[in-house]
Amino acid sequence: MECRETDIINIDRNKVKTNRIPNALFIFAVLSLLSAGRSVWASPGVAGADVLKIPVETRGWGVGQAYSVIGDDAGAMMYNPAGLCLSSEKEFRFTHLAMLEGTYHESILASHPLGRWGTGGIAFIYRGSPDIDNGPLVSDIPAIPAHAYDTVLGGYVSFRFSHLMPGVRTVSPLSIGFGIKMVNMTLGYTKGVSKDLYQARAIALDWGLLLQLDPFRIGLSGRNFGSDYSFPAGPDEPLPQTLNVSLGVIPYEDSGNFAIIAIENASYVGVSASERLKDETITVKESLNTFSIGAEYWRLKKMGVRMGYLLPWGAEKESASGSKGLSVGASIRIFSDWLTYQIDLAYHPYSIGASRQDALSLSLGMRF
Repeated sequence: MECRETDIINIDRNKVKTNRIPNALFIFAVLSLLSAGRSVWASPGVAGADVLKIPVETRGWGVGQAYSVIGDDAGAMMYNPAGLCLSSEKEFRFTHLAMLEGTYHESILASHPLGRWGTGGIAFIYRGSPDIDNGPLVSDIPAIPAHAYDTVLGGYVSFRFSHLMPGVRTVSPLSIGFGIKMVNMTLGYTKGVSKDLYQARAIALDWGLLLQLDPFRIGLSGRNFGSDYSFPAGPDEPLPQTLNVSLGVIPYEDSGNFAIIAIENASYVGVSASERLKDETITVKESLNTFSIGAEYWRLKKMGVRMGYLLPWGAEKESASGSKGLSVGASIRIFSDWLTYQIDLAYHPYSIGASRQDALSLSLGMRF
């Protein structure tokens, strides 16, 4: 299993591709049918763990989140883990996103080639917020600010698909990626006379497939597949389990320049619609589907520009109307003798729910 075609020895590419494609398409068909069946069983509702609903990678923001077949760096693991092995370099990326009411979202992503075994990666995400002053609990007792934060820690691996034993050099148009992550959500009072912390944890799995049939790329990925979670004495809440289907086309590529156009659909699956509170059943719904289109162009591998558009759709599309709109982004790479620095910037609409925020996200990366 090998991620770099430059290491291939004495292999007829056309013959290998001819043998692999029917198997790859069969796998895609089976997984698509299974995912479609899961979507039929799902009903509209609200998923918890909002930290998992926030896209991580600035390049992904710039293309309107149509990134599952575009991602070829450490950021790919958060959209489609199969794209992680498209890069043959070690990489470290830090991303910052300023959100509503002083809330912020930060991530650290790192990837490392594993030779014949593919590429491995780790991800750490933190979402923090200012303390919330709810006023005095009793008229003569000072207010106790409430505090909340979320963390995600995950590990990923991506490799080329092969019927041969692991570690054998081969080439395949199909890449596979897997990841496991732990989500920790904390809220409570951390100052004053009280320190009552409430925590909920969940384990989630991510997976992805990426099929490259020049000049096309086809992607299928599932994220946040895990069990429900709950805070103490609280109701069970489902994770935002998401199925992404994407298609990309590369209209132009040479030794220094590269362009790709992609479309992508993301849908929640397995979300419950109702919650019983005492003697009353309340039903809250949110948009479960988004469609996005994006394009990226790199000039001389030094400067990149991108644009995208995201559109929520479906019966409850208005609940995510704040995410609707145009995104733009740009990148610059600075080369040195042993390091490549990369700066990514994106402007995009953002929301959890219908409240819109025009936001900037920034990523700083190093390749070596």
